[in-house]
Amino acid sequence: MEKLKIYVTERISAILEKDAEGFEFFKKDGRTVNKNALLTNLIVNYYKNFTRQQNELLTFLKNKISSSVSLAERNLNGLCFDLCEKLNERNAAPNGEKFDKLVSFKPTKESEPVIDYIEQYCLAGRTLSEYFRSMFASYAALPQDKRELIIFKPQYEAVMQAVKAKKCVFITTRRGTGQKIECAPYGVVNSKEELHCYVLTATAGCNPIRLSRIVSVTPLSADAFFTQTQIEIFEKMKAYGPQFFYGANDVEVLVALTDKGVDKFKKFYVHRPVPVKVDNNLYYFNCSHAQIVHYFVRFGEDAKIIYPEFVRNKIYNFHRRAMSVYEKDNL
Repeated sequence: MEKLKIYVTERISAILEKDAEGFEFFKKDGRTVNKNALLTNLIVNYYKNFTRQQNELLTFLKNKISSSVSLAERNLNGLCFDLCEKLNERNAAPNGEKFDKLVSFKPTKESEPVIDYIEQYCLAGRTLSEYFRSMFASYAALPQDKRELIIFKPQYEAVMQAVKAKKCVFITTRRGTGQKIECAPYGVVNSKEELHCYVLTATAGCNPIRLSRIVSVTPLSADAFFTQTQIEIFEKMKAYGPQFFYGANDVEVLVALTDKGVDKFKKFYVHRPVPVKVDNNLYYFNCSHAQIVHYFVRFGEDAKIIYPEFVRNKIYNFHRRAMSVYEKDNL
């Protein structure tokens, strides 16, 4: 097949670019973003749900119109197709944006059969480019974690089938040199910020694996089993953030915030830990110390770790190393 050209809005184009990078689709050099690989997964994994949504909309319009107006079937279908396409266009450009950003897509051996099917059964008078423009707009309207579930649908479904069957799985990942892990999957959860999805797994400990880094999931015959301690750790991951490790990393932390620090805590949502107690400007936490350090280093003088001492030292050393870089410039 020849390369397809789809014109979308600047917002949709930017989301596709961001997802290709954020979901780590790179070419062999490890640096160049491979947007074609993202689009392949999007089309292959989303066309069924997208087509179903379109058919449901057409059915709704036909039922509503036919209950009020008597039209020949051909005229009714034509009117409903036109209305559906107008709604798709409005969803793609709600503020009248121009479709002036070109997205090029080269069909692959994975996507070619799907494209053939779409051309044969799903266009309903539209061009292939119009169909994909509407599909990409529908995809871009979803939160990032929901988009991740689409792009990595086979991995997600394989994990959830194992969770339902209470079976272990063999997972391979593409992070770094890749990992091979035999584990018991507890579930799939999203980060509080709705950025990424994580598979919660039990091996020797409780480990989160980002869904977008999983290459394959193979079911095993071994039964999955979780101790009460592991279940409690997994539930804490769900409450505080699955991207942070818990168990041996859990720690009780007291942080003193200035008034400006309290304001920052309200505004800085990403990776924000959940306090177990707040006493004026004193915030008590019981979570991963890595999350505390990662979050509060941004506060500077507006946050002070009261205890434990090793967490105080981590933040102190972070700022001291940063200061040393600038002090060298003044020598």
